Amino acid sequence: MNVDLTGVFKEFSTYLTDLDREKAASFCLNLLEQQRVTIPELYEFILAPSLNRIVVPRGKEDELIWREHAQTNIVRGIVERAYPYVLQQRQAFKSEGFPGNIILACPEEEYHELGIRMGADFYTITQFDVTFIGSNLPKSSIVSAVKELKPDFVGISVTNYLRLVQLNRIVESLRENFDPQVKIVVSGSAFNHTGSKAQDFGADELINSYEDVVTLARRSHEARA
Repeated sequence: MNVDLTGVFKEFSTYLTDLDREKAASFCLNLLEQQRVTIPELYEFILAPSLNRIVVPRGKEDELIWREHAQTNIVRGIVERAYPYVLQQRQAFKSEGFPGNIILACPEEEYHELGIRMGADFYTITQFDVTFIGSNLPKSSIVSAVKELKPDFVGISVTNYLRLVQLNRIVESLRENFDPQVKIVVSGSAFNHTGSKAQDFGADELINSYEDVVTLARRSHEARA
């Protein structure tokens, strides 16, 4: 069913601006239940743009940052409640096989985890075995998780460009401690804001969208075949 995603985005944004958690959640879950949108469409064209439009002017942080946090928490609640639909779409995803295991994390002092949390659902849909370990993780904790879980991929998300310095250290440590067959993928708006590439930090690939995840999954399966 074709849906006017622009119109859907505008309606949802109204509920989010009004901090109406009930209407915002019901609206999105009804879209999924009626199969009017997919999880990638909901996340990429409705939820993420609704958050990205929020601007807190310099000097107004103390006065307005609460509103950004309130809206972020509404969106986080929708993402968590959407998980049954993630599993449905995983079952329907046309895959030729298992692409591998992936750990997803944000570096220390990076608290913006919602983007990579949405990304975790993209990886789940495309048949990856996903372990999402969250935000504000010291380098040693990420290394410890990789040592124990032995993933095929490690995904690091950076939103605040100031945290990119830590990304260098994380990648260096992973390269020193693990087989080069463990691939490191990166994501987050810090790369868009700075024009940086994955290779600038010694990582293998920059993942910006659901289609990037699909491509990674299919390429990984081919390499494992």
